[in-house]
Amino acid sequence: MRPIHLHHSALLVVDAQRGFTELCPGELPVPRGLGIVAPINALLDLAWRRIDASQDWHPPDHRSFLGRADNLYPPHCVAGTPGAEFLPGLETNRFHAVWRKGYQRDFEAYAVTAQHPGMPGLYRAEKIDTVAVCGLATNICCFFAARDFARAGFRTLIVEDASAGIDIAAAGLFQDQAKKDGQALGIEYVTVTEVMHGSH
Repeated sequence: MRPIHLHHSALLVVDAQRGFTELCPGELPVPRGLGIVAPINALLDLAWRRIDASQDWHPPDHRSFLGRADNLYPPHCVAGTPGAEFLPGLETNRFHAVWRKGYQRDFEAYAVTAQHPGMPGLYRAEKIDTVAVCGLATNICCFFAARDFARAGFRTLIVEDASAGIDIAAAGLFQDQAKKDGQALGIEYVTVTEVMHGSH
């Protein structure tokens, strides 16, 4: 793996929320979702130029919910509920900014960049050229954010062991396919250890 220059790199922690873990079994639990806390905290200890987090922040009648327009998911990460909170033990004090998404009833926002399209421009203005993505779920919100940064010309990495994925057949979202698509876009799939040893 090529070295990562932290002074020109951002860490994006995607949707590391209770509603995507077994803490909220009636929402949208991702297998091994709670297991990402320690690996993400290890990444948060590094001296990134920026550390951003995205947070699903849905209205109770969001279009993706069962019974609504898209009819895909159980209600999850509803604004102001325990499911929308960040994971226990996550070092959220390290976040420089939190970008909420999915807060409009009729707008789907897998990628934080879908709702905040100015992020790539902000990163360029801060002389960032590399974005490392981790969180939940690897093949959905992590993938779509990474895709957008890769398309915008950034070196983009997904840190696999600081993320967890889930296949959603109803939405046509599968882990194997997302990784193939990501690699075709030039996204690098790496481990926490590789990031820690390869950064300076």
